[in-house]
Amino acid sequence: MKTNPEIEAVLERSLRKQVKVRQLDKSFDAGVWARIEAEESRSAAPARPASSSSVGRWLFVLNAVGIATVCVFLGVFLFQWLAGVQVDTTVPVSSFEVSDQTATVWATGIAGAALLAGLLYTPWGSRLRDEFL
Repeated sequence: MKTNPEIEAVLERSLRKQVKVRQLDKSFDAGVWARIEAEESRSAAPARPASSSSVGRWLFVLNAVGIATVCVFLGVFLFQWLAGVQVDTTVPVSSFEVSDQTATVWATGIAGAALLAGLLYTPWGSRLRDEFL
């Protein structure tokens, strides 16, 4: 009876006779290196054109302007709507009167201050600053 190493040796010789492997020469090596260099040159090229980056920036800026505009309009209209609400309590007399025109100026100033605070202290604002700096 044969031992395990003898059986493995017989099987290996049998497999070697059945499988014919061609010898790798210099043309095979040259082909492999050419494919590697082509892949490296493709990966070194920019993945996307530079114009799409600027388009993304402008879309971000336009979205930020749109959101700020909506916030200003909501602030102005809510202020005007709340100005028409009748309150049953007594309001202390102040030294200046607030008219409709000054209320609009105040609302615009408050909205501008809120936008400035948003640009200074929020992640969106820091991202917008980073885009332009």
